[in-house]
Amino acid sequence: MTTSGTPEPGGSADADLYHAVLDNRKIAFFDPAHAQALAEQWNSVHADDIARIRAEVGPEAAQRRAGHVESCAREHWLRNGPGGMASVWTRVPASAQQHSLWANFTGFAHRHTTATGGPLHRTVWEFQSWFTTLPVRKRIEFRPRGVINVQVEGTDEQAVDEAFTEAFTHVMANPNTGDHLHPAGVLQVLRGLAEGDGQRYAPWEEGFHTDVRAAIACGLVDESAPPGARLRLTSAGSSFTEQHGLLQVPDPAEWDAPPELAAAADELATLYSAAPQQR
Repeated sequence: MTTSGTPEPGGSADADLYHAVLDNRKIAFFDPAHAQALAEQWNSVHADDIARIRAEVGPEAAQRRAGHVESCAREHWLRNGPGGMASVWTRVPASAQQHSLWANFTGFAHRHTTATGGPLHRTVWEFQSWFTTLPVRKRIEFRPRGVINVQVEGTDEQAVDEAFTEAFTHVMANPNTGDHLHPAGVLQVLRGLAEGDGQRYAPWEEGFHTDVRAAIACGLVDESAPPGARLRLTSAGSSFTEQHGLLQVPDPAEWDAPPELAAAADELATLYSAAPQQR
């Protein structure tokens, strides 16, 4: 554990806590010396940025960027502080020199790179979500509207570069990796697009991306080439939706392959098995 939810020995329940205020973020401590040490570390790391802001914007903006120490009653932090007393530090958080690269991709069956960032070389602290002491850490996350984010960070610059290149290549070359046919999910996608609201039945998680890719593989949904273009039903998808009465069945959010959709599910299985799959 890096923090403690109980007062330090000799501390009373109503004693002050101390915040290192870092660019408007408050990190709470029992010991004011720990808060001061963190604020001084922050100011040393960001000295050039603080000086630039002072010259270009003004001293008030620079002061907001710089770290400083404040105090508050424990009761106030208990009521308002993020994480309550369990988030109060009993020591100075560790820091590490880190290298980072990231990229965003859009598209379901056809990937497009929409943004990249880095390489970043920065100091990070334990209270930051991207902190790690590992040589390399890689994350691939599915996000709203078909966006995939690749984030690689770590203390070993070469390992980070190699892992990012591998992840970037994998995402671009394998858009259908892990696909499978979940008929109820695909039918929900078709229903949403037929209603003109492709997001209505879209739980923003990896499973939804799989359902969209399956619908594309079956030839029922068109994914236009331009990045960010809206999904739409193909003519076959419109015919399928009308033939099986998808707009007349109960809300798809409550579907679990109901009997009235058995024929639709069987047709999807036939279409999917005949589709060329990218593996």
